Amino acid sequence: MNNPSLLARFKQLLDDLTISPEHIDYSILNYHIRLLEHIALVENSSITIYDIFQKRYVFVRNRFRELIDYDDKKAAEEGYSFFFRLMHPDDISFVLDTSIKSIEFIRNVPVEQRKDFKTIFEFRLRNNQGKYIRFIQQMVNLELDLKGNMWLIMILMDVNPNQLDSRVLQRSTMNMRSGKVYQFTEEREEKQSQLSKREIEILGLIAKGLASKEIAEQLYLSVNTVNNHRQRIIEKMDVNNTSEALTYAMRIGII
Repeated sequence: MNNPSLLARFKQLLDDLTISPEHIDYSILNYHIRLLEHIALVENSSITIYDIFQKRYVFVRNRFRELIDYDDKKAAEEGYSFFFRLMHPDDISFVLDTSIKSIEFIRNVPVEQRKDFKTIFEFRLRNNQGKYIRFIQQMVNLELDLKGNMWLIMILMDVNPNQLDSRVLQRSTMNMRSGKVYQFTEEREEKQSQLSKREIEILGLIAKGLASKEIAEQLYLSVNTVNNHRQRIIEKMDVNNTSEALTYAMRIGII
């Protein structure tokens, strides 16, 4: 652990999330587990549920056994410590800081909105050959207790399609209803400041499904000019192609 103070703060924050047994109904958890067991049969993401009352994972379905040394039973028993052992040492502080700020953010929004937000962030886990693989994790409040406190957190984990080591780890907290980004906006602002108004406009048109020729006709530009803009977008956003640039831009709220 490269930042024990962050880990201590994270543990304390979880301890401070006080839930009384009389305020939770485990029949709700059982309902979610039955549903997720069916979803896990066709879903490519790994799915876990963390129970804040029990301070452990109460549901773990892993899709990456052949890729990483991921043991469902150990993950359920050991909780987040299991994942930290597999995680790149440079990423642990980032993940802890992201988790702390996300929990603090949710605690400060109105109770009726606490299930509307999700936090998305990246990290690297060691695979069976000792190489670190980039993953994307989504964290949402699945259920609150009867007093509106955070109780069950659902976590979806996927392999990041972009495995470039040079990219900075990304994170955002957004409202799933509106798409508005509420946290970790410094990355969005940095990337947005690097893109010109025309490039952002072209990204928006790409998001609508327009091809370069159609964009050129709509903006009264040559196809070559549009393609040059697309290439500069790729370079500025440090991705491999326009599709990744679009995914990245949507994730951090540029478009």
